[in-house]
Amino acid sequence: MTIMMTRRGALGLAAGAAGLAFGGARARAAQTVRIGLATKTWWPSVIADTAVKQGFFSQAGLEAELTVYRSGGEAFEALAAGATDMINGLVPQIATGRKRGVDGRIVALAADANTGWKLLVKQGSPLKNVADIAGKKVGITAAGSLSDFMALWTRAHYKIDFTSVPLGGGGLVPNLLSGNVDAAVVYSPLSFQVLQAKQGVALLDYATAIPPHLAVSWSTTDAIIKKDPAMVRAALKALYRAVDYMQKNREQAIKIIADVNGITEPVAAQEYEETFLKLSTDGKFTLDQTKVAWDLAKIGGFKDMVPPEEIVTFDFTPVSLGA
Repeated sequence: MTIMMTRRGALGLAAGAAGLAFGGARARAAQTVRIGLATKTWWPSVIADTAVKQGFFSQAGLEAELTVYRSGGEAFEALAAGATDMINGLVPQIATGRKRGVDGRIVALAADANTGWKLLVKQGSPLKNVADIAGKKVGITAAGSLSDFMALWTRAHYKIDFTSVPLGGGGLVPNLLSGNVDAAVVYSPLSFQVLQAKQGVALLDYATAIPPHLAVSWSTTDAIIKKDPAMVRAALKALYRAVDYMQKNREQAIKIIADVNGITEPVAAQEYEETFLKLSTDGKFTLDQTKVAWDLAKIGGFKDMVPPEEIVTFDFTPVSLGA
């Protein structure tokens, strides 16, 4: 197999959002599945990269093209524009998107909690609890992203107001530590890295603050489901085989997490224990889990969403890992 790297420049919505392709192994299959990832240092990118490097896509008869965007919002824009085939979709993204004519649909559960996501302030900050961020600047990756959802939920749940500042995934921690924002909604393993280095303090742990729900999914479009359901099944099989591999091979998994994210093994170990071991192993989910996520989105301020039952299909789960 040869290594495939692609780089995308700034494209309009019709051509897809800007992004940097994640390196992947080229399978010998003629068919390519394009997977859009929200940011490099979030666990879905590690899972997808592992699926490539372990040959799981190739064994499923696919060639995987992995593209990392600057946020989940940009990945969703790429899906809407037809520039990618599958993303980590969120319930509010898919539900509001369908109101705007984007035919996104959730096909599998990836995680039922926002593990590793923290509301952080830098060490020594005068802000000591969530109420203290009222009127302050809070960093998020981008509008429409998972960090935006959690910021909106925080605003509604704690009945406070603050300014959300889009910084991209790579800008969250630098802007927090430099004082350009007062707090930031930070995902793992970056959150673990900041906390282990004693550079920041967590005011809120979203994994426990928000009840279990369809937190992160694998999503595609109705058009792709209709045209090629076999490709969707094959892609899901490869991705969940990677989850299975990571969960059953602790030492290798920690090294992979450390290498892909450029972090120390102690941080990678925490990411493994608190995130990777809690990922869904078969993608199975329920309409009730979707409804909880939908209700949370509504509480967070999302409007114009289609009903939960219109954004899911259960035809692809549980995902089979067999031959």
